Amino acid sequence: MEPFVTLGPGAERNGFTSMLAQLVRDNLTERPGKKDTLRRMRGRVALVIEDLQMVVTLHFHDGGVTIYDDFHGIPDTTVRTSSEWITKMSLVELEPRFGLPDPRGEVAREVAKASADGAIQVTGAVAHLPLMLRMTKLLSVVG
Repeated sequence: MEPFVTLGPGAERNGFTSMLAQLVRDNLTERPGKKDTLRRMRGRVALVIEDLQMVVTLHFHDGGVTIYDDFHGIPDTTVRTSSEWITKMSLVELEPRFGLPDPRGEVAREVAKASADGAIQVTGAVAHLPLMLRMTKLLSVVG
């Protein structure tokens, strides 16, 4: 089954949800191995984008993702940060063997520092580590 990327009802009015959906579609087209990653994902990730005063929920289910404007259901993991850091997180370098964030990468180090400094706050990541690692792999445009 081909993975799907859809917008929830009314989400097309939010430019950020549309941009995020297009990012995922482009990654699936340009890096077909990411299709298997998406098929294995289950759960909900809320992105609270503070400077834009918006929330986006990515609901991974049935081999694909539906992206909603605002909270949709109860998120397994919540990422709270600015739009700048959301963009930077899509540039995190991945190590080639397993597709995990490469701690030697410049952007990966910046994101880790921002997390330590509180500029990026993540709740529920430890309990849902596979979901977060797969989301990083899915959204990264670098690898």
